[in-house]
Amino acid sequence: MVPLLWILLAGIKSPSDSISYPPKLAFTPAIEGYCNLFSTRSRQTAEYMATLPPPSSPCEEIARSHNLVIAGPSNDVPRFMNSFVIAFGSTFCAVVLGTLAAYGFSRLRVPLADDLLFFILSTRMMPPIAVAIPIYLMYRALGLSDTKLGMILLYTAVNVSLGRA
Repeated sequence: MVPLLWILLAGIKSPSDSISYPPKLAFTPAIEGYCNLFSTRSRQTAEYMATLPPPSSPCEEIARSHNLVIAGPSNDVPRFMNSFVIAFGSTFCAVVLGTLAAYGFSRLRVPLADDLLFFILSTRMMPPIAVAIPIYLMYRALGLSDTKLGMILLYTAVNVSLGRA
């Protein structure tokens, strides 16, 4: 729990407090980190900054103190959700397929079982760059490039040998 607590405390520290050495345990809470996370900022000239109306939110006030303006919402939350969907989907598929394969190999008489198990395990030994172009060409032909399903299938194929253990 200590690392998680440390991460949460770092989120409410000011940038200078979060990188201070030795680490500060007593600090003044700040929302600057969350303002940076949930907004896209743009650096502007002093002349442009002088023409702006007064800041309407604490995040705008923080941004203006650094000669920045808030240009819009951040893309970090949608990107995190994409990563979450892909990670959960590929992990679930790899564990299910690995478990079914492990059960089949352990309970049934499979011809050439040792060779098949070695083939499954040998996918971990192959350098990924060796199959990057063929996989790209296959994905482009199937319409899976730049899709969540394509990433889930690719990660599942790479990690299914781990689910068998």
